[in-house]
Amino acid sequence: MKNEYRVDLRNVRDMNALVGAFNDGLIRAVGGHWHGNNWDAFNDYLSWPEDESYILLLDGWSQCTALGEQDKAIFEEILAANPHVSVKRT
Repeated sequence: MKNEYRVDLRNVRDMNALVGAFNDGLIRAVGGHWHGNNWDAFNDYLSWPEDESYILLLDGWSQCTALGEQDKAIFEEILAANPHVSVKRT
């Protein structure tokens, strides 16, 4: 069974809250802290879990309004560039 990392996005309305949610749900668990001002760093953190592959659960993705169109496109590109991460959006 793959490990799962749950990111709670249900009440996320801005970039600071999004960064906090990812720090709480994934990044601190793998020994890091994302400051949010660098998408390249976020990309790097997706490779930090020692698991060969894992599941990233994005709870409340449809309710999350933190990302504008440009940041949402970058976010999706980063996820697509990390095929070892299975993303489930709820």
